[in-house]
Amino acid sequence: MRSDSILVIGYGNDLRGDDAAGRVAAGRVAAWGHPAVRVFTLHQLTPELAAPLSAAERAIFLDAHPAAEDPAVRVRRLHPTADDTGPAHTVEPDRVLRLAVTAFGRAPDAWWITIPAANFGFGAPISPLTKGGIADALMLVAPLIDLPPVAVAPARCEGVTAP
Repeated sequence: MRSDSILVIGYGNDLRGDDAAGRVAAGRVAAWGHPAVRVFTLHQLTPELAAPLSAAERAIFLDAHPAAEDPAVRVRRLHPTADDTGPAHTVEPDRVLRLAVTAFGRAPDAWWITIPAANFGFGAPISPLTKGGIADALMLVAPLIDLPPVAVAPARCEGVTAP
């Protein structure tokens, strides 16, 4: 793989406890120093991501989801949305992929990994549940960037399967 052929995009609000999970996980991926990986840590997704996405071979989006919906790490294969309607102030991963196709003619192979989060209070620390979810998410990211999972995070993947 060529340099910068994989984008890892972690996003969330690092002032709101567990909502920072995607950014924390992305920071850990950056620390691995993989030469083919470019990491973004963002407060939210923006249309400006369309350009780097269009040049990438693969993209991995990392975010938090409410643990009340699902207490496990979730993995979903993404495709550019066919629907460009909806609120203009929010950009979900499938919509930013659509922008890449519309503006630049292509989008990468893409995955969305979300981490269970329980505590969204201002200034709250990351909860033990979310810390475990971050470790589980890293186990799923590793094979997507051609690293063996055991090389990057402890095995604590109850109910989590690699894509």
